[in-house]
Amino acid sequence: MKKFIALILALVLVMGLAACGAKTDEKIPVHFIVAQYSDGTGPYYEKVIAAFEEANPDIDVTMEVIGWSDIGTRVKTMVSGKQAPDIYAGGSASSFLEDQLVYQAKEVVSEQLQKDFYATFWNNNINPDDGNIYQIPFVASVRSLYCNKKIFDEVGLTETPKTWKQVEEYCQKITDHYNGEVYAWGIDATGTEGQTMTAYYGWNNGGGYVDADGNYIINCEGNIGAYEWAKKLYDNGWTNKSPVTELRDDMQKLVAGDKMAMLITANFFPALYPDCELLMGEVPYNDEVQDKAISMAVQDALIFFNSNAKAKKDTPEKIAAIQKFVDYIYAAEQYLPFCTQEGLLPATASGIDLLVKQDPSQAAYVSILENAQFYARAKSNWNDCSSGLCDAAGKIFSNQMSVKDALDEVQKIVTGG
Repeated sequence: MKKFIALILALVLVMGLAACGAKTDEKIPVHFIVAQYSDGTGPYYEKVIAAFEEANPDIDVTMEVIGWSDIGTRVKTMVSGKQAPDIYAGGSASSFLEDQLVYQAKEVVSEQLQKDFYATFWNNNINPDDGNIYQIPFVASVRSLYCNKKIFDEVGLTETPKTWKQVEEYCQKITDHYNGEVYAWGIDATGTEGQTMTAYYGWNNGGGYVDADGNYIINCEGNIGAYEWAKKLYDNGWTNKSPVTELRDDMQKLVAGDKMAMLITANFFPALYPDCELLMGEVPYNDEVQDKAISMAVQDALIFFNSNAKAKKDTPEKIAAIQKFVDYIYAAEQYLPFCTQEGLLPATASGIDLLVKQDPSQAAYVSILENAQFYARAKSNWNDCSSGLCDAAGKIFSNQMSVKDALDEVQKIVTGG
């Protein structure tokens, strides 16, 4: 009887050890949420994840693709319920910093990948308050000046304007040639793109969003003069009739339909209208103030939620799995096809190198990137600044407020003064 009991106990012990062994063989879960850039976003990453899991059978990646209008709310709900994703592509870390809910990039991102990021994009993520980086570049776009070549040929213009003086000359020639039936210049002062005016015009007149120390300078002389110049183009009848309501997308259609000559927009514009022959150049600048153009680059960020936003503490093995997956999706052979599919630019040197190798015409964007600047999104109250500038643009172009008064109002909002 004693031998029988001993045998049963031995079997129980063996089964217990086996069960413990089974737990060590469980796959490491990685939860990845990405914004939906197009209908192809989900199918693309499904293939990438399948290939990654085949090469890494110990890691299980769960993906959610969520539309831009819902993703912010969805992620905030998950965070409040301690169910945050491990990786969030398309968001911003700024709203999660106060509660210390995200990792510093160096805690998760491999040194190899850190070094691969294009310096222009990587440095844009330095938090001005503490000098740390809490988000990494995901995908990017660059704003340039696009001109309808057919219109230019008919008017006798051969190259894009470089300076504000040239813009005025071109606008007058185009308006005279078409008797006002073709808009010379496009302006979007809507609640969607109104904040871009500080970049397009302010940066190219010695202004901008912040100074070298990261302090807001919305109502500086450079910005006031810039907005007044843009308003001058409108008042002279050289632009679209209703900048307050006409979106960038609407004006891209006008350019493609030979009804608008010049528009500052993103690098994905040519792919949307391949039959429209375009000239591309840098955003024009005021050569009485500075000696070069400054273009705007826009990046979407990728962030990593830490254990403070999750029900379970991340293990070193979990961090390693996240790092391995991120390295994989940023490898040029995976990363560039996604960027190309979505009409965006890679934020890594390896991605850009492969892009130019496959399509030498894309080299023009590299030179523009060298003089590009970004929104001040690392500022904790950037959303207040952005919405304030959109309101200001609407008031300026609807003649409700003077440029100075409108920009003074935004400065008070962002500084609390």
